[in-house]
Amino acid sequence: MNKLRQRCRAAIRRAPAGPGRSGHRAVPRPHPAGHGRRGARPVMGLRRGHPGTLRGPAVTLFLAVLATILHSVPAHAEPSPVPTTAMTRCAHGFDPDASAALHLPGGRGTTFPSDARGLRPGDVLRIVPRMNDEVSTTGFWWQPADGSNWVTPAGADPRRAAPAGYPAPGLNAHSLIGRITGAQPFEVLSRSGCRQIGISGKLDLRINDPQDWDNFGAWNVDIQLYRNPLQDGGFEAQGTSSVSQPWNVEGPDAKVISTSAHGANSGSKSAVLSSPGTRVWNALSQPIPVRPHTNYVITGFFRTSSNVNTAFFGVRLPGVQLPVESHFGPAPGWCPSTTPTCYGQITVPFNSGNNTTVTAFAGFWGVGTPAHMSIDDIKVLSS
Repeated sequence: MNKLRQRCRAAIRRAPAGPGRSGHRAVPRPHPAGHGRRGARPVMGLRRGHPGTLRGPAVTLFLAVLATILHSVPAHAEPSPVPTTAMTRCAHGFDPDASAALHLPGGRGTTFPSDARGLRPGDVLRIVPRMNDEVSTTGFWWQPADGSNWVTPAGADPRRAAPAGYPAPGLNAHSLIGRITGAQPFEVLSRSGCRQIGISGKLDLRINDPQDWDNFGAWNVDIQLYRNPLQDGGFEAQGTSSVSQPWNVEGPDAKVISTSAHGANSGSKSAVLSSPGTRVWNALSQPIPVRPHTNYVITGFFRTSSNVNTAFFGVRLPGVQLPVESHFGPAPGWCPSTTPTCYGQITVPFNSGNNTTVTAFAGFWGVGTPAHMSIDDIKVLSS
């Protein structure tokens, strides 16, 4: 490329001025007799007797072609974000799946999130109180607080364990506390950073004060929520042998939750689809929330009977669109003799496009003879 630029500069230095500049008129010369049509112009405007010399219009054309060549050289693209877990995205400060700024007048309670889904196992929260905010814990409706007990979300300073009768006995009095529905309360500032949720419910935030009705001032808290889109991918939360929410079943044949640890890829449970031989579709599916125009990967572990070559795994997009899927089987392709019930991993990358919801699915078509398929450890990772 450097040699090309050097030749271009040399050609420009040798080129005469274009039309309109004094002393350089473009005068065509006829070919000598016997060399083509009479009066024909030389190709590319080259003058005879001056090989390599370009006229003004030719220089312009040459530079235009050169510019096209230079612009066609591909730039080094930035690497695409690697799809990963909610905890990793939170720890590295990626954009959250949802966020909110909560206002707590007097430190009185509020909940998050506001949607019906709430929080689910695997979700990750970052709770960031604004430490310059203060609440007064003294005062009556007929007189303002006197300022003697203004506290930040850190609570009493020096620390003072709250006695019985407080919302969270034993934690610092007048501190900002959080509680997931049905779980023990915690001091928000006791551990900064990302918190992984272990149960379903909602987050309640409030001051650790048994009488917050007379408080003045307000706290503001910023919350970021990172979600693993697919829930219960290992089927460990399934309470019975029947498949239940968040999973849905498709097709008429048997779908059960196996509780044999020897039959699972990990943990103690897996899902098993069985077909008596009818050539119909049987599957598990789950609608999952996604962020528009985001790269995802859906991955899972599968084991099929040796006669299954009609298995499919992937996601369906809304509307009349082809699914993004992998056709496979039998799975796994090989198992070591020491692990005869091993699983094979299938991974399918996809982009959410304009959508906010897609449907994950895994299943197979009956093959005419009895067959089965075990499913475990399905995950959807996002960038």
